Amino acid sequence: MRFFEFSQGAMDLDTVNRFSTVLKNIIGRAASKKQPARYNWAGLNQMSKAVGDELSTDYETFKAMYDASPIIQSLVKNFNADAIVLNVPGAPDDDSQTDQSSDQQTSQDQVDQTADSAAAGQLAQTQKTPTPPAQG
Repeated sequence: MRFFEFSQGAMDLDTVNRFSTVLKNIIGRAASKKQPARYNWAGLNQMSKAVGDELSTDYETFKAMYDASPIIQSLVKNFNADAIVLNVPGAPDDDSQTDQSSDQQTSQDQVDQTADSAAAGQLAQTQKTPTPPAQG
C-alpha cells in the first residue's frame, strides 16, 4: 500500500504496523551502534523496499500518519520536509555527538601529527648520506 492511499482513506492498522516494524528495525540497528538514525525520505523509501515493503513516504503523507498514530509518534524524535530523525535509545543527541566527535578528532589529530613528525625526523636521519671529507 502506498502512503497516498493511506491518506485518502481511513487509517489502515496493517500499514501502520508494517511501517512501525521498518522503523523499529532501523532503530535497533542504530541502537546497537549507539548512533542516531536520520534519513531523508528517499533513504527511508529505500529501506522499506529492502525489507520487501512497498511503502512510499514523503513529508505530507508521513505527517498524516504521524498525527494519527501514537505508535509512530513514539518512534520518531523529529521530522521535517527534508528528513526524519528516529528516537534511538542510548544514542547521543546530534549536537552532543558533533561536539564529542570534534573533540575526539582533535585528540586523534594531535597524536597523528606527533607520530608523523617523529617518523619524518627518524626517516630524515636514516637517509642522510655522509659527506666525503674535504680534500685539500
